[in-house]
Amino acid sequence: MNSTERRIDDLVVVDASIDDYAALFSEHELQELPVRHFASGEEALQHFDPWLATLWMVNMRLPDMTGVGFLHLVRYRSRRCPVFLIGDTYLPDEEVAARAAGASAYLCKPVNASWLHLCRSAISRTALRAGAPQSLQ
Repeated sequence: MNSTERRIDDLVVVDASIDDYAALFSEHELQELPVRHFASGEEALQHFDPWLATLWMVNMRLPDMTGVGFLHLVRYRSRRCPVFLIGDTYLPDEEVAARAAGASAYLCKPVNASWLHLCRSAISRTALRAGAPQSLQ
């Protein structure tokens, strides 16, 4: 971790296909990370407070709503946490919709190790905007 990146304390994945994230979770830095997984948007919103998450990764196509719709609900509750919207495959219209909705990033599967740097960078930018000190753990 470099001096401008913050630690990920809690990752919430909202995606019916949790196995798609195995490469990310196998990263040494994430092996001890509390990862919460929910298969649907409604389940995530009922069982987890958006204020508690350091980072959200949300599939663009959930069984019960769109990723953009979920993002709007999370932003209504907590503007501070980064939300990555994840496409199963790259679709330009999805990327435009994700960016227009204010997603911190739009990424596409397959998940890979480079996402870890993107995650930390998004968290650092959010903390900086919120006025958090940049001393890192």
